[in-house]
Amino acid sequence: MSESNLKSYVDDFFNDLILYDDYRNHHDYKGLLKAGIDVFLDNETAYNAYEIYQTFFMIYQITSENKSDGARITDSSIVSEPNTLLDLIKIMKKYEENTGELIEKQRDHFIHSVNVFLLGLAIYSQNRNYRDMFQAYVLDSPYEKYYKTGDGEFSHEEFLYRWGVASLFHDIGYPVEIIGKQLNKFINDSVKSISGTYGADTAIDFKDFNDFNTIVKMDPDFADKYTSVYPRAKFLNMFKPTDIMAQKISIDFPGVNVNQLVRHLDSFVDIMGESGFIDHGFFSAILVLNSYGYLIQKYAKNHDFFFYPIVDSATAILLHNYYRNVLQKKPFNLPALHPRDSPIAFLLILCDELQEWNRQPFGIKDKKRSHVNELVLDIDNTRLDVEYIVKSGSMGLGFSEDKEELLNNVLSIRSIFKRGLSVLTEVKQDNVLREIVKTEIQAPDVLLRNVEKLAIEIHQQYIDTTKAQYEEKIANGEEIDEVFMNKYENLVSFDELTPQLKIANIRQARSIPRKLNIIGCEMVNLSDERESITEFSEDEIMDLAIFEHDEWCEEKLGTGWTYGEEKDLKNLITPYLVPWEDLPEDIQQYDIDPVKNIPNLIDKIGLKIVRTKIRLLTFEMHKFYASEHDVVDFEDLPDYIKYSNYKQTDFLVKILSELGYDVVDIDDPRNAVTSFDDDSMEYLAHREHMAWYKLKINSGWKYGPVRDEELKINPNLQEWDELEVSKKQTNMRTFKNLPQMCETVGLKIVKN
Repeated sequence: MSESNLKSYVDDFFNDLILYDDYRNHHDYKGLLKAGIDVFLDNETAYNAYEIYQTFFMIYQITSENKSDGARITDSSIVSEPNTLLDLIKIMKKYEENTGELIEKQRDHFIHSVNVFLLGLAIYSQNRNYRDMFQAYVLDSPYEKYYKTGDGEFSHEEFLYRWGVASLFHDIGYPVEIIGKQLNKFINDSVKSISGTYGADTAIDFKDFNDFNTIVKMDPDFADKYTSVYPRAKFLNMFKPTDIMAQKISIDFPGVNVNQLVRHLDSFVDIMGESGFIDHGFFSAILVLNSYGYLIQKYAKNHDFFFYPIVDSATAILLHNYYRNVLQKKPFNLPALHPRDSPIAFLLILCDELQEWNRQPFGIKDKKRSHVNELVLDIDNTRLDVEYIVKSGSMGLGFSEDKEELLNNVLSIRSIFKRGLSVLTEVKQDNVLREIVKTEIQAPDVLLRNVEKLAIEIHQQYIDTTKAQYEEKIANGEEIDEVFMNKYENLVSFDELTPQLKIANIRQARSIPRKLNIIGCEMVNLSDERESITEFSEDEIMDLAIFEHDEWCEEKLGTGWTYGEEKDLKNLITPYLVPWEDLPEDIQQYDIDPVKNIPNLIDKIGLKIVRTKIRLLTFEMHKFYASEHDVVDFEDLPDYIKYSNYKQTDFLVKILSELGYDVVDIDDPRNAVTSFDDDSMEYLAHREHMAWYKLKINSGWKYGPVRDEELKINPNLQEWDELEVSKKQTNMRTFKNLPQMCETVGLKIVKN
């Protein structure tokens, strides 16, 4: 794959699309929707995404039936009408943007839903198998009011309508999940700030869920036509969204007992509360049915508009999480979802899982992790190939393989793609440490007295540097511009600084431990036996200078500064609120010089810089590995290999905790574990190898009989069960020697 075809695939969809209102009432609604999509694809912003929502839900706004037919419009006074569907969209967008900072994990769902919508259009346009199954699904149902072309043939607009409702609304209930996560985070952050031994589970409680799970009854005969076709539905409440969806699922999946499903859906809120999770798809589906149920009763004479396309879309929204989390488990035990059974649900699960590119992070942890920057897509009647381009960092261990495995377990992929699904992740290896190790900063808060000392020294460094530059300019006979002269003449001591400049120096001081953690270092007392770090490498200096600039930008934005081409101190305007690469070299130097001077600053306050013990453990593990293999020293490794080793050490600590072990400082009073039994060693070696295996695969490595770094070939790149016994024993020897390696760097393993 070499290019992203998403736009051309969407173009193909619209080339074959004819809208009812366009040929019947002489509109160009297709052109309006396509224009919004083209603008969005050029610039994926929330502003442009909202244009698509707005156009779609205005095209399909539920109003009195004669208002969509130009020939019947008689009331010229009607110029606008509230659009409650768009109101739901606005509410979801507002909650998501304003609450993410209080949540550990949350990514964009507003732009995401538009991209899900577009990906579905692309798959529909390129895969004849899916189109045929969708058409057969609609035509085989009792529904007769599906969209038709001018000559009476089945129209692709039926798919556009059902798919648009399902994809654009599938996360509309996400604010419920946001609130639950906020509550859980607040409670747990609060108690864990006192002691890590605390823990608390929280859940959202509905005093009367039945009020929410009810469609406003305006027409008592609303479901009569539907229940005449499906008589068993008479025993259900057709004004109750969960009953409606249970009925729909039992039709599409005849093996599901409708009464058993009704009981499960009725109790699902309680199940979520007891299990500590929230399925936002459940709430999204109910909101869709509540909204459309009300509007169609109010305006539409034919209630089939609700019980077929809308119920189909809403049930797909429910199933996009519920299918794998509930219906594929006991007591339902459904197999992989086949598109002929529920084509919209099938496509929603597929596109929702595949839509990983350009997802804006809102949650705290998601802001720190890597994200897919670009998508390369190749779709035809036999295959679906997806390649994610990650410009920096890594998507995690086995990201592509896990994605493929999940989708193949949940969906019958080969029923429409005979050659299957391929998910690849291309990681651009540049600046891996810069982008990813930042996300794992675990620096302690520094005592205020040390922060104060550092801030004073930072400002003194600024004074010394400015004076030195002035003297150099004078000595070289250079002309001194007004800006520099103003800076030189206004040099003052730390005590005389404005409050804003004092805080700026404090921020920079507090940031030093974070910067040190990025490169595997920490501040300690002079009595610490570890070797002092007195200077950083060029790569480390550049990494930390960029980090300093990023923090400076965050500080400026947070204190009211804005970007402008000319600097204006009075009005808080600066031309330097730009990415690092857009800064002039002389301005970059203002970030580079303070970083170079960090070891000197730390020395002046009576402390020193050393490598953290976990990083030292990484070095020890590499030494052990190098003793058994012909590999280079750690310092000569490429950055992405160093990062891989860092991650492996961190992961090792995590898998030790699975067996009840902690890695602690050697001064911890608990007794050290000096050895592991054979079963524990094999378990740890197996877990560690598979983590390494997935990381390598995800970074583009392949199996080969001879190791080749340039071609990314490794003879050990096999599943654990396929490894030679000697290779397994090598992995196990790592854990046999781990207690000794820990002791070497001042750590030990204890039972927790």
